[in-house]
Amino acid sequence: MLNGKNIIIGVTGCSPAYKAADIISKLVILHANVDVIMTNSATKFIAPLTFRNASGNPVILDQFADPVSWNTGHKKLADKADLLLIAPATANIIGKAANGIADDMLSTTILSTEAVTVFAPHMNPKMYKKPVVQRNIQTLREDGCRFIQQEKTMPSGRTLYSMLADIEFIIQEVTGILLAKAK
Repeated sequence: MLNGKNIIIGVTGCSPAYKAADIISKLVILHANVDVIMTNSATKFIAPLTFRNASGNPVILDQFADPVSWNTGHKKLADKADLLLIAPATANIIGKAANGIADDMLSTTILSTEAVTVFAPHMNPKMYKKPVVQRNIQTLREDGCRFIQQEKTMPSGRTLYSMLADIEFIIQEVTGILLAKAK
């Protein structure tokens, strides 16, 4: 279904970072080529080896590290991507992207790719409601970025949009974006 599609998954540091492995696995099953960029904070929640095994590709952690091989793969990552998915996307990476900050491999790739850029947010609901976070999200939307969000009802009855969407919902949205782009 996604034969020949190149997807970069950006993983940031928050509790559902481990769910990115399931997202990657499902995209690989759909025959997408998946490359993974992890922020330093993400490595505090899950080991890069998990993503290397799920994707079949080296995981990129440091923009200044020497490439594993000289096939120019990681240098051309932003150019070859059909879609860049940041899942989970923290308030930090959303803020960096909205304000043009490129101080790590993921934020640099967000700024340097022409691929469709999609954020699947996850953050504390109080953070999500902050005007600065909402402005950053709006700025990114105005810049053409997309957001995958799903209404979640908590046991308390509160409805939230700040939690990572279900994996199947994310896969469905990503697939829809890529198939629509191909038409």
